[in-house]
Formats: sequence, structure tokens, C-alpha cells
Amino acid sequence: MEKSGGDLDERECWDLLASESVGRIALSVRALPAILLVQYYLDGRTLDICLGQHRIPARSANYAVIAFAADAIDDSSNSGWTIQVQGLAHVPMASGVPRDCGQPAAGQIVHIEPATISGHRFILCPFIASI
Repeated sequence: MEKSGGDLDERECWDLLASESVGRIALSVRALPAILLVQYYLDGRTLDICLGQHRIPARSANYAVIAFAADAIDDSSNSGWTIQVQGLAHVPMASGVPRDCGQPAAGQIVHIEPATISGHRFILCPFIASI
């Protein structure tokens, strides 16, 4: 029987993150909070984020503490999961390290070294789901 809700252990969090490729990062851009939709992939226990079309100053992503979230909803069961990661981001500067993801506007890759990871399964509110 599948869990109806509750906290996820670390292994479950990593497994669920590996099953998706789109999430959101939260960071400070020019002293204002920003939440950006991004593509990501896992490189072991490091998140590699493609900033895509987002234009942000390098100081906002290089050695900055940021938050990352990914989630999924199953409409048939009215349930889902959400994972949150907090950690230190950095833009790779070494030669030979990929630094862009093919996007013309910005497209730089940012690595996130996770400090914490947590997740939760949830059930959608039946009242809102019926509207």
C-alpha cells in the first residue's frame, strides 16, 4: 500500500528527484528574492541546474546559498510529493567543465552542493480539487 502522506527519508528524496527534470530555485537577485523555473539533472548527490533564459548576475549564483524544490502531482490519486534542497551554489570556472546548456540568452550551468534535503508526500485538498 502506498503512503498517503508524510515525510520521506533521504534515499526516497534522491530517488524522486532522479525521476523528474524540472524544478525551481530560490535565490537573491539584486537584493530581491527570486524563484526561477529551471531544468536540472543529478550528478551523484550534486544538482546541476541550467538557468536557461534567466539572466542573473554571476554573484547571485556563485557561492551563494540557495534553495531548490521539485515536485510531482498524480491527478488520478489526488496526491503528490515535494522535495526541498538547500545548499551552496557555484558556477564552474575550470576549463573543460561544461558551463552552458545551449541556451542563447544565458544558459549557464550552476552546481548545487546540498547541505540539507527533505521531502514530503501529500494529499490534495478535495475541496480545491473539485473546483
